[in-house]
Amino acid sequence: MKDKYRIIVLAVSLAVFCGLLFGCRNGMHRYDERLTVADSVMHQRPDSALRSLEAIDAKTLTHQADRAYHALLLSQARYRCYVIATSDSLINIALDYYQRHSDETEKLTRAYIYKGAVMEELGEPESAMTYYKRALTVAAPDDHFNQGYARLRIGNSYRENMVADSSDIAMLKESLRYFKMVPDSFYILTCMSAIGSSYVKFNSDSMMHYLEQAREWARQLHDDNQYQSIQRYIADMKMFSNKSADIEIAKDIALQQINKKLNRSERDHMSLIAAYTLAVQNQSDSAFQYLKQVQDMNEQSVGHRVLYNRCLAQLALNKGDIAQYQHYFERADYLSDSVSTNEVQRQLREVEAKYDNEALKYQALKYKSFWLTSLLLAALIVSVLAILLMVIRKKAATRKRQLQEGNDAIERIMGDTARLTSQLRENQMMSEDLKQVIRNQIDVFTRLVEQHYLKFAHAPKKFSELFHQSYSINRPDSTFWTGLRAYADSTCGGIITHMVTECPELSESDVNFLSLYCCDLPTTIIMACMGYNDVHSVYNKKRRIAEALQLDGSLDDYIQYFRTEATPS
Repeated sequence: MKDKYRIIVLAVSLAVFCGLLFGCRNGMHRYDERLTVADSVMHQRPDSALRSLEAIDAKTLTHQADRAYHALLLSQARYRCYVIATSDSLINIALDYYQRHSDETEKLTRAYIYKGAVMEELGEPESAMTYYKRALTVAAPDDHFNQGYARLRIGNSYRENMVADSSDIAMLKESLRYFKMVPDSFYILTCMSAIGSSYVKFNSDSMMHYLEQAREWARQLHDDNQYQSIQRYIADMKMFSNKSADIEIAKDIALQQINKKLNRSERDHMSLIAAYTLAVQNQSDSAFQYLKQVQDMNEQSVGHRVLYNRCLAQLALNKGDIAQYQHYFERADYLSDSVSTNEVQRQLREVEAKYDNEALKYQALKYKSFWLTSLLLAALIVSVLAILLMVIRKKAATRKRQLQEGNDAIERIMGDTARLTSQLRENQMMSEDLKQVIRNQIDVFTRLVEQHYLKFAHAPKKFSELFHQSYSINRPDSTFWTGLRAYADSTCGGIITHMVTECPELSESDVNFLSLYCCDLPTTIIMACMGYNDVHSVYNKKRRIAEALQLDGSLDDYIQYFRTEATPS
């Protein structure tokens, strides 16, 4: 018996020795103190870090690890100080080293992030996306800052290249979650602002929810740059509102921003907002003066050219020139469509589609240099397990009985799972049939909107008269609403039943509206089914229902919560 315990002690001692040997192999180099000091101030004072790093001659750094660290920090400091990269040669020094020394996980993660940032500045967003994704692959789970920052870069890349879905919002929300775990006030504010601006494409209520939080956060942090940036996002949203008060707010923000220190692109954007809002207010002369301040339209971004043509269309409408109005409006629509079909967006998606293979290749490269140590440790583990199995052989009978009991339990669970899966498929088929019935019923409203709206877009009163004549004939019956409620309940985790129970004061009209909204129907169809005259009525209805339910966030986030809960994990 004593001999048996001596063998166990010997095996454990051998394991400790191999662990120490492995640790020595991966021990971190003691970096030059100037580099560690620069790294420590990088986040709060990147300009100071940049000055100290540029004062270091890389040729005087004798160790390869120091040269790689210097290249990484200098690339990071230049990016943080808005020094535009003209080449990726500097960051490649760091990346080549850390790919060969992947035990430096945190620095390898940073190297991938800033390689991506440099590639974006060089006009290669598809390549940048690959490096951001690799950063997420190698980042440690508890490295909350780099986990958040890599996602922030990905979300911003989606947003800047105008990917036409909500991928940017999902990625930015994940980034916000990580920065709250750090916590980092600056990047929490940055994420809130970016999420709010991204919601412009989808939902004005959610946009204002996040932007107002970000604006209050910026005010508390005395961050005037972020505050002014948020003001510009708010102006972007309110300029197209149907409310005269919102248009006035957008105009005031634009006029205030023009007098601030802005870069050329921001100044042109504010001039266009000022011109458009003044044109809507029928102040054509003033609008034209701001429009003339925008130079070289051929060199402007697509978004600026869309807004420029919208301004010209509004000015033509003010003069009563309908032909010119339609000409400029159609040109703005054409430019908008060209943004949504941008080749860069397609290529970004292709990068994501092929990235699984790239990640596998990278993992193989990462662990290739450790094969000998891995084999040694595997052999040691097998030896220790064999010794331990000899010691616990007496318990084999008990283990066998427990294993059999576990197998029986697994078989019962598998049977239950198969039964539930069958029921789920049946319910899904019923839901799809019901969905088709509902879609058939509302097709008539879709045709009504398409027939009249485009033809009379410049004469809303005429459109309203023609639409309501048709609507009175094709009004939905009770069967339509009953089926619609049932479908919304089945696909959104029982949301309709829950809301009626929690808030009995909801009217039948409120419940009908919720059922339509939960089915992701276009706003024009909701207007048709509810008998509304304009989009503003839909937004008012959403706000009143959210207030009745006493929601902290937006109605969209509340519905999304139920939809997520209803989706099998």
